[in-house]
Amino acid sequence: MNLNLLEALDALEKDKGISRDSLVDIIAKSIKSAYKKNYGTKNVEIEIDKNLTKLNVYQIWRVVDEVENPKEEISLEDAQKIEPKIKIGDTIKKKINLKKDFRRVAAQTAKQVILQNLKELEKKNLYEKYSALKNKVSTAEVVQLSEDHIDIRIGKLETKLPIKETIPGENFKTGELIKVYIKNIQQTSKGPKIMVSRTAPEFVKELLYSIVPEIEEGIIKIVKISREPGIRTKVAVVSSMSAVDPVGACIGEKGSRISELIKELKNEKVDIIEYSEDPKIFIKNALAPTEVKNIILNEQERTAFVYVPEDQLSLAVGKGGQSARLAAKITGWKIDIHSLTH
Repeated sequence: MNLNLLEALDALEKDKGISRDSLVDIIAKSIKSAYKKNYGTKNVEIEIDKNLTKLNVYQIWRVVDEVENPKEEISLEDAQKIEPKIKIGDTIKKKINLKKDFRRVAAQTAKQVILQNLKELEKKNLYEKYSALKNKVSTAEVVQLSEDHIDIRIGKLETKLPIKETIPGENFKTGELIKVYIKNIQQTSKGPKIMVSRTAPEFVKELLYSIVPEIEEGIIKIVKISREPGIRTKVAVVSSMSAVDPVGACIGEKGSRISELIKELKNEKVDIIEYSEDPKIFIKNALAPTEVKNIILNEQERTAFVYVPEDQLSLAVGKGGQSARLAAKITGWKIDIHSLTH
């Protein structure tokens, strides 16, 4: 086998992640396919080893009394000239001289089929490799900036981060390394397509998994997240161990953990609140640091009437109503806030 071919296959195995066994299988199937296409028979046996030091092609005939298909059948008389003891119904094979008998067109066909199969196998391998990143946060390199998207590279794959999936107000530079949440990975005719975001609530969730060991260990559970990207995020957490304060663990000593999260979110405000199955307690926690004086629930309409001191009404509602909106979203209750003077 040509040394350059062996070197090329070694490179394919290393760079494309295609195993030698798969390469050998592709070559064998491609030669068989090309032979069938050019010689009108699939009765071909390929003999090849994984080091590609041996490559033999045999055409197989069935021994018959009367030949109807000369491409696949041979008469007993002719067969016995090759193997004297052969009988009707047996098969006989003849080695094909690839240089002499394999037409140029057939060789070209085999080459094209090999290349096509290699491309398809590479796409499949890439999809299997990157599909494990779905629903995870990954590091990406900024390749190019455009008006409506940012071209980024994750490993060997390039994709687009739409501007609508970036945090409002953030800017990027070519060559910069950023974190993105991988929403989905689809297999397409051109290979794996990765869909990414920095605005999804799951982006915050996965960042917390990497920042707070207690979440990764399962001691603290993230129950729900409500988010307005670039403005504020509320994260409801609960601890499975009474000795572990879920809010304190997420904030970290001197705010070290929450600071790391806020830095990645480009100074988006983040409220870590403790989850409770008691809706009044959960609503009160969701509106912190507002001092809630009273909560009246209308369970039929799932509305909570919340009463706060007059001087804290604006704090409870938040700028543009965002604090109340996020509290309603994370608790699942419509929140109607009133001052005690009403």
